Amino acid sequence: MKKIFAFVAIAISLVAVSCSKPAADNPGKNDQKQDEQKQDDVVNVDLTALNALLAECKTILNGATTDSWAQKSIDDFKAVVETVEKAIPAATTQTAVDNLVAQLTAAKEAFLAAEIGAIPADALAWALNFEEGSGTELKTSGKYEWTVKLLSGEEGAPKFVDGHKAGSKGLQFGFGAYGEFQDAVASVLETPTFSIACWVNTAIYENNYILSWNKWDTWKFQTQSTNKAFLTVHFGDVWIDHDGNTEIPENEWHHVVATCDLTNGAMEFYLDGELTMRWDKENEGKLDITNQTFAPAPEGTKLLLGLQEPDSETGYYTGKLDDLAFYTVALDGGQVAKLFNDQK
Repeated sequence: MKKIFAFVAIAISLVAVSCSKPAADNPGKNDQKQDEQKQDDVVNVDLTALNALLAECKTILNGATTDSWAQKSIDDFKAVVETVEKAIPAATTQTAVDNLVAQLTAAKEAFLAAEIGAIPADALAWALNFEEGSGTELKTSGKYEWTVKLLSGEEGAPKFVDGHKAGSKGLQFGFGAYGEFQDAVASVLETPTFSIACWVNTAIYENNYILSWNKWDTWKFQTQSTNKAFLTVHFGDVWIDHDGNTEIPENEWHHVVATCDLTNGAMEFYLDGELTMRWDKENEGKLDITNQTFAPAPEGTKLLLGLQEPDSETGYYTGKLDDLAFYTVALDGGQVAKLFNDQK
């Protein structure tokens, strides 16, 4: 009887040993299960956004030249694109994929910001492109969304017309027709550095006011009897006004930029992307305007488009405008040239 019990005990122990080592008996089957589990993880990963972003970045790289970017910027961006592309097969969770999207997005934004002549996005305070094509209210784009009401002069309100390039819209002013900004903020408009850029199509007129912030008592931008761009700034008991030194051809579309930098005492004027005049303490002939601040506009002052002041009978713009923008920086020559080339 003891021998029988001993045999049964040995048999049971052998069965137990064989059941505890399935991997040793069939290792291929266990590997297959692990592969299937990995495939299940990958099934739930969405690569759509990542693949689209990768394609966009490759397109940007293909068009990038040293005319617009430093070679190092191109090389650094390319390295990130290649690294992300190589990492995609190993990104088996959605979190890993999302991290690659974030990494590539940051690299793309940094690369675009490094373009020679690029204007920082937050430097654009507001802009009007007049693409509405109809209506009596406009909305500015840029950092500040302000409402501009189109109001009538002697012969009605400003009219939508063809803009400076095919398919675009502009706005025509005359005989006191103007726009009134309803919610402009003084702190934005009285910044110590600013630039005004626009496309103009006008004939000679003495008081061609394009933008007026408290007329000449704070600042104004216009063309005058010689059809030159003209900027006036006021601080303390001093008024400084200068022109662009180059006549704007009449009845044609041309790109005009005026910049003002009260931190270094300079005004610059550009026509069709080219610097036509720089005024500073070396050639200004009156005084050094460095580190000055504007005479503030009275509370309730409205920023006016195409008019010197409400009810003015002579200080108004006559002609067409397109792509008007106000920047809170003094644009440099490279930025102005790029802006002109991008818009022309």
